[in-house]
Amino acid sequence: MTTSPDFENAQFVTLQNGLRVMFCQQQDSPTSYVSMAVKAGHFYDPKHCQGLAHLLEHILFMGSRHLPAPNEINDLVSKHGGNINAWTGTEYANYHFHCHTASLPGIIPAFADMLRRPLIDKDVIKNEVRSIDAEFKFKRKDDLRRLYQIHKETCNPDHPFSQFSVGNAEIFNQLHINELHSMLQQFHRQYYCASNMTLCVISPLPADDALNLIQPAFGQFPSGEEAHQDWPVLYEADQLGVEIRIRPLQAARRMIVTFALPGLHNDYKTKPLNYISHLLGDEGEGSLLSFLKSKNWVTNLIAGSGIEGEHFKDFNVSFQLTESGIQHYEEVLKTLFDTLILVRQSLEEPWRYQEKARLATLALQYEENVRPLNLACDYAQHLFSFTPKDIVRLRSTIDSFDKPLLEEALSYFRPDNMRIKIISQDVETDRSCQFYDAEYKVEKLSPALLETLASRHEPPAEVYLPDANPYLGDEYHLVLPEHGQDTPHVIASAQGFNFWFAQDHHFHSPKGDIYLSFDMASFSHDLQAVAAKRIWLGALDEYLQAKYYRAEIAGLNYRIYGHQAGLTLHTRGFTNQQMLLAEQLLDAVMAFSMTPDAFERSKRAQQQALQNSLLNKPTNRLFSRLSVLVQRNTQAPVELLKAVESCQFANVNTIRDASFSSYYVEGFMHGNWSADDARAFADIVSSRCSNTSGNPLSRAVSQLPIGRSLYHQVQCEHDDAAVVLYLQAPSASLNDIAMCMVLEQMLAAPFFNALRTEQQLGYVVGTGYVPHNQHPGISFYVQSPTHGPEALLNAMTGFLFQQLNEIEFYQYYWSSIQQNLLKQLEERDLSLSMKSQRLWVSLGTKDLEFNRNTRLAECIAGISFNDIRLYATKLAERALFGEMVLFASGKFDAIDTPADVTISNIAAFKSNTPYFS
Repeated sequence: MTTSPDFENAQFVTLQNGLRVMFCQQQDSPTSYVSMAVKAGHFYDPKHCQGLAHLLEHILFMGSRHLPAPNEINDLVSKHGGNINAWTGTEYANYHFHCHTASLPGIIPAFADMLRRPLIDKDVIKNEVRSIDAEFKFKRKDDLRRLYQIHKETCNPDHPFSQFSVGNAEIFNQLHINELHSMLQQFHRQYYCASNMTLCVISPLPADDALNLIQPAFGQFPSGEEAHQDWPVLYEADQLGVEIRIRPLQAARRMIVTFALPGLHNDYKTKPLNYISHLLGDEGEGSLLSFLKSKNWVTNLIAGSGIEGEHFKDFNVSFQLTESGIQHYEEVLKTLFDTLILVRQSLEEPWRYQEKARLATLALQYEENVRPLNLACDYAQHLFSFTPKDIVRLRSTIDSFDKPLLEEALSYFRPDNMRIKIISQDVETDRSCQFYDAEYKVEKLSPALLETLASRHEPPAEVYLPDANPYLGDEYHLVLPEHGQDTPHVIASAQGFNFWFAQDHHFHSPKGDIYLSFDMASFSHDLQAVAAKRIWLGALDEYLQAKYYRAEIAGLNYRIYGHQAGLTLHTRGFTNQQMLLAEQLLDAVMAFSMTPDAFERSKRAQQQALQNSLLNKPTNRLFSRLSVLVQRNTQAPVELLKAVESCQFANVNTIRDASFSSYYVEGFMHGNWSADDARAFADIVSSRCSNTSGNPLSRAVSQLPIGRSLYHQVQCEHDDAAVVLYLQAPSASLNDIAMCMVLEQMLAAPFFNALRTEQQLGYVVGTGYVPHNQHPGISFYVQSPTHGPEALLNAMTGFLFQQLNEIEFYQYYWSSIQQNLLKQLEERDLSLSMKSQRLWVSLGTKDLEFNRNTRLAECIAGISFNDIRLYATKLAERALFGEMVLFASGKFDAIDTPADVTISNIAAFKSNTPYFS
């Protein structure tokens, strides 16, 4: 088990050149994490070259003094078990990587060299301008990007937030390459200096050893000065109290209410915004959301998100509206302000705040799935804003109740200090935003509405503050370990029912997971059944949401979701009262009776979700369709949409009743329980599930032909072309799984470099190890705004043919690739929930020794390069793998494919194709 980073005992050093460094030890971790923050985000772009900071971020990866080849730093980090990446935000840019700790002495100097002495070659600049333009075009039909641009255009034009952050070819090509080159050099000299950079390192190394690596690598940076700039207000008076109507591409009805705040999110002691969002975002009975759902105005609500900077913060309350909700949006607003009155009144009862603080403390004390690289990025940036004394307390401080401060925070939640966005395809617009052509209209809110909202109201009786959380335990203790109970074993079995249990002896956490999977033929055998299942599960989820929200915020999470053969109920979190919650949820699943109104709401929600999925980016659409074609019981959204539209209330109930008349149940309980606890719960499940006469259903995988490709075109409403080339292994043996993983690792970086960096085919270029129901395969994909699918496919197959026939080249890298894969297979079970998930998957794949990764590692350890050579030769000769090409043509010509290898009818293909047994 890996311990969490010890932030409370972090060490801080300022190098002689002014670079501030934070070192945090994470014992027992095989990996080190490094993040450099630079106060050089897009706020510092020159007005006549917006996107310059983003362009420089790209350029830094394209070669430095000691690693001159493009992406050479990426290859170096990858060979040592890690990954390197970067982002450019508003005020900051961030560069970060992780790698095996033993490799840190070689990678730290390379990372410093990348940041300090980039080559900034003019030909590289031209290539990266094309790459950024492809990135820009890739996101042109992204509704979030379009909304973001409208946000920029409707704030203070003198504030740098209003500037375009991405950049594109049109902007950069207005400048001569010599001028652009000079501007990049100047930007780098001015901002990439020690006083304007901060470094965070999380590593198992002793602090002195880490600092001995950091000093020589980063001590040579010029001192420079920290960037200081006084920005004007984000919103001027005429940009508040406004309504912005926006027409999206996807089917959506939303209202976003934004309150303009100072930097209240930086108050880590009282955390006023956390408390306000906790009450406004409540989903339980008596909540704002529950009331608005009862009126059929709103389906979802999120409180607290929004853009933020060092000295500003948007607090958003985002409502997912129904058709009726759009018509009654003013009533929704009024109820929001009514609820704010309750939030103010809650300050007279500090126990609610203290309960929230206790929930936060529990979440931190028993935190799982800690992401050290994300934390390193956060802390690197915190070094600009907080003292070392404050930084070590950022995560551990228990929220302290401060009524005057909370009242001051709530004073910004006024009608005249808000902006409203109404997002719907039915709104009237009168202008288009730059770059993304999204249509919108801005109007001042009427004085009458502002006055109504500002007047004090008595909230509706149905809206009230929550009572004390019944799921919050007084104490969380560990059960005594029991001999022989730490490996999954069957503790209850009957016709159509198997229940497994394993006690946790490793993580010593008062948590656990319960899985109950139902295989139901009547919910899975055709499109109409799957459509009915989606609608029924949607209505069930809506019914349970308010009822069990309190459990979720007390650290008891649940999810009920559909899978290829039926549905699964999964609970996780604190074992204290989890069995009770799982029992209550099981009862709800068995007894839930959907009303006609609930059916209509869920049907509309499913239609909207499926319609929106058809507007996903081409590569996403292709991978989704690949799963449909390869997995027998997976259905295509385009076909499911038609089935959902034709569903009737009576049909869904009929299919639901048939599904629950016969099913197979597999259960698994893992964590901080005794064997007696597990047997008692298994008895409860057995008594509730009385129709276990079914059998496990097959998760069959299509068997693709060897030596010839099958082709399938996916229609997308997007100008970009995209291609996914999928190679399916001949079997699901450990050797084939290992070889797929090895070849994908070998080819990933060269594929990216050849097709993206050198040939500039598109922004989205990559490879992936793609198992379907544990059957291994490899995918190669490209999405391009400049090349059609035939050109993309030719480039992909040309690359593969060349690389597989020159596999000898990779002999020099085989040892590091092999070690990286072995490390990946060892680095499992980082948390109790991850181990639960692994064991649950093992049960599903009948790996009853629960050591698949160990056996896979042994297989990879035993592979010689000659084995790889022989395997690659067969693959190159097309004598081994099944092949499928999926493509979207965009604005280009489609690939002209022979009829006998073209999949034009999904259902016919799935009916006639052979399947692996």
